[in-house]
Amino acid sequence: MELDVVGSELADRGEERRDSLTERWGELPYRVRDPIRVTEHDFPETPDDIFPWVADDGRILLVRDSGHSFSWEPPGEKGENGETVAETAERETRDETGIECEVANLLFTETLQFDYGESVLAPVLHAGFLTRRVDGRARTGKKKIEEAAWFSMDELSKETQFTEDIRSLAPRG
Repeated sequence: MELDVVGSELADRGEERRDSLTERWGELPYRVRDPIRVTEHDFPETPDDIFPWVADDGRILLVRDSGHSFSWEPPGEKGENGETVAETAERETRDETGIECEVANLLFTETLQFDYGESVLAPVLHAGFLTRRVDGRARTGKKKIEEAAWFSMDELSKETQFTEDIRSLAPRG
């Protein structure tokens, strides 16, 4: 697939997802992030090769992923066919951390723009949710997840991915 077609389809999908989230939870903070340079991967061949990033909040649940460059990051990965962004957040939290949760509210949406060094950026919708823990305790689930732990906003280190963004967008709990 041509780069510009993949980029355009990613942008369209992001808008559709954001529209569905806004329809359910109303207008919330939204921004388009400056491009994020991605040096370790090639530009996706199809829109399905990249995933929406999802996160939990309150006291924030973070994971340490051996495949990523940050010490800690919110759980999240690619949605499955027919799955809403909120369902992806719930499933990925369960898969990566052992915590069963339900989405209570949407905190924000933003578009991440991944720059693979090509002429086209790969825009991906990022949604942050406030969730309620239903069951389970923090543990690792997937192979690359080395650790899962709860942090207060004050405990976030500068080695956490999106530290300042999490602090500025998340309510104190």
